[in-house]
Amino acid sequence: MEPPDMWLEMDVKQRAPRSRTSSTGSMDDESQQPLLLNDDTEDPDVVDADSMRFYTVEDAVERVGFGRFQVMIIFFVGAFSMSNSMAMMMVAVLAPVLRCEWWLENWQVALFTTMLFLGMLVFSVPFGTVADMYGRWPALWMVAFGMFCFNFMTAFSPTYYWVVLLRTLLGVTFAGGPQMDTLLMEFMPSKYRAKAYLIYAIFWSIGGTVEIMLAYLVVPRLGWRYLVMFSSIPGLLVLICFKALPESVRYYMAAGNRVKALKVLERMARLNRATLPPGKLVKSAEAPRGSMKELFKRKHLRTLLQDVILWCGAGALYYGIVLVSSEIMETKTSCTGSEVPGPGGSDVIPCACKPLTSKDYVSMIVSTYGEFIQMPINLLLVDIIGRKLTLTLNLTLVCTFFLLLNLCTSATWTTVFVFAVRAFTSGAFSMVYIYTVEFFPTNVRALAIGTCSTVARIGAMVTPFIAQVLLNYSLSLALYVYGGLAALCSLVAFLLPQDTMGRKLQDNVASTDSQTPRGEAA
Repeated sequence: MEPPDMWLEMDVKQRAPRSRTSSTGSMDDESQQPLLLNDDTEDPDVVDADSMRFYTVEDAVERVGFGRFQVMIIFFVGAFSMSNSMAMMMVAVLAPVLRCEWWLENWQVALFTTMLFLGMLVFSVPFGTVADMYGRWPALWMVAFGMFCFNFMTAFSPTYYWVVLLRTLLGVTFAGGPQMDTLLMEFMPSKYRAKAYLIYAIFWSIGGTVEIMLAYLVVPRLGWRYLVMFSSIPGLLVLICFKALPESVRYYMAAGNRVKALKVLERMARLNRATLPPGKLVKSAEAPRGSMKELFKRKHLRTLLQDVILWCGAGALYYGIVLVSSEIMETKTSCTGSEVPGPGGSDVIPCACKPLTSKDYVSMIVSTYGEFIQMPINLLLVDIIGRKLTLTLNLTLVCTFFLLLNLCTSATWTTVFVFAVRAFTSGAFSMVYIYTVEFFPTNVRALAIGTCSTVARIGAMVTPFIAQVLLNYSLSLALYVYGGLAALCSLVAFLLPQDTMGRKLQDNVASTDSQTPRGEAA
């Protein structure tokens, strides 16, 4: 499945041959030359002349810069992210509502959330492979279609188990959602990449806030089924407009489809009122796409393993605070965390149906604002102290505020602490994603994101049993678990072998050698 020709308007003809130098004017060693492709053929052995200038996709993206094309991409993928966020954040509201409607036990409430992440766990790697082998666009179209259909169908579930089944299928399609982030990053110049992603992440936060506000207005008056139907509308709009999304230029070049890649670049240059570098667009030497063998190269093994720990922790912490927020608002009316103290004054929380009140909804909305507050902080720090230290700082603050939730405080201070945890957890998740995208090359980037996303779902699958089962036994113990996990992830982030600040996106595993910062191990 290919995106429409409306994005491929600019016709490409022969360019005058020039001296065989890079777009930066330096002579390259013959053994390191990328494959040169003729304007009208995909045969790398056919060239226009014995010598010419050439440029890569990265050179073109850097030359064209940040402009209207990138802004358009940010808004489109932002709308996609917003619709996905509304579907995901719904679990924070549906859990207590369904508990009361069908008198669910704690393990059933946890299972409802865990099955959603199980679907994401199983299909994250397959979606990454599809995106690397067949393109970002077809993989993302399947995600958009499945997200709308299964989310909308949930509203007509006759029983609890139908809800579980449809939320599992929703998780299956959502597994490919991170590939939208990959597509966004591949169109961004290195100077603006981190900032563009952090701005784009605001749309996810908007989606979460809108979902809680919508629940506040709809659930008490019309019920949860109408909430699900109304929440599906943004996904339908994204699906209708999906033809406007371009395919990744880097994927086209990795797949050897140079003509289409050049047409998209011409479109980008025209919208940005810029010009492409002089010479001929080239691709790097062929490398296997979507290959686990390439992903697990020894050179990147240490970073991959550390990324896996960070993604798992980020998934558990982010969705943990989303679920903990509603559970705390349901039950915490004393410094012990229990509405009715258990035997011997323990902080055991009795299992019961406790519908969310207007005050609970307001507190949850306030806590979601934390995701907006951390954006300017990360925007300021990411290109000053680097990705690695910004990630470490966010995780350290997450640990601190999770532990502060154990203090005997008023409801106001509890809301402040939840607000802070939500803020810095969201910031940590954004930073670990940026680091992963910038570190891995094009031919395995989507697979790396899919693999790490799979591990993140393991953390997200476990977290309901901490936030909705262990927390109902002991609030303090659950918070200590989250605080300890954040501390571990902070240490792992600090020990990452290198920072990716200012690093260009690479096209294959071998090309990362030349980009390793001096004095740092790969």
